[in-house]
Amino acid sequence: MRACLDCLPCLARNAIDLARKSAQGDASLEARIAAEGMRILGRAADEGYALPPPCYARQLIDNALEMSEGRVPDPWAAEKRTSTELALKLMDCLEEIPDWDPDNFESRLRLAIAGNILDFSIYSDLDIAAAMKTVAGAFTKPVDTASVDELRRRMDAAKSILWVFDNCGEAVFDRLLMEPYRKKITLAVRGKPAFNDLTRVELVESGYTADFAVGGVVSNNDGVPGVIDATCGEEFRAAFSSADLIIAKGQANFETMSERMDKPIAFLFLAKCPVVCRTVGAEQHTIQVLLYNFPAQRCSKNGDYGRGAEGLTPLVE
Repeated sequence: MRACLDCLPCLARNAIDLARKSAQGDASLEARIAAEGMRILGRAADEGYALPPPCYARQLIDNALEMSEGRVPDPWAAEKRTSTELALKLMDCLEEIPDWDPDNFESRLRLAIAGNILDFSIYSDLDIAAAMKTVAGAFTKPVDTASVDELRRRMDAAKSILWVFDNCGEAVFDRLLMEPYRKKITLAVRGKPAFNDLTRVELVESGYTADFAVGGVVSNNDGVPGVIDATCGEEFRAAFSSADLIIAKGQANFETMSERMDKPIAFLFLAKCPVVCRTVGAEQHTIQVLLYNFPAQRCSKNGDYGRGAEGLTPLVE
């Protein structure tokens, strides 16, 4: 999914946030980082937005790190720790959610997407009650049950699954959905700090032991908050190529992989970005279980679309 004019406000906010985090109170440096960030976005416009939004986000990150001479190697370290701590505390409270059923696939999937719904930065004071209310809301949102059932069947049948993580905090919830499939899963993380996305550093903090997944852990190496085949390392490419099924969490993974046709990919996220919402024909704040390149997929009659080998095609019962 290529960036567009409507992506600029969000990317500009990223540029300013990066300037503040990286400059550490140096007003002059902060201004220079922000200004160069805006020039990067200007060049993106001049080039006709040739890349997905996460690629421009990576350019902004690299610019801030370079101009600040790496004084803050991971600008989101504190935020990631807080997110993980909150998610671990919420895991101890799941029984308070009436609709939570650890033995039910859809229930575990809703929890995995709940991390995408919950903006951990809003709950930085660890307000467990308020955060739990938000998580519980994930269990009452509409979801395409036919796609959920199809995903379960595909995960059951797959011999190997590559799970591409999104955010810290959210990754804690992912564990419960993955648990029955540990013998066939490989975990994929970002190669460098990229916003609050998961890297190898946060895996243990998120509750993943060294032997959690039989396939081990791979990274995308280049640090794009998404997956760009041309810039991923060989380790990731090999894992992607050998997997029967790809599970991709979060919007950034959708933005960078939605046009891939070489593997069945299940995109699991909350539709927050207006550009993404337009792309998939969804309302904001809706749960998305999008199954791309799933031949003979079935879907309920709700106007949803999936993509087979011939491109976008309606799915019928």
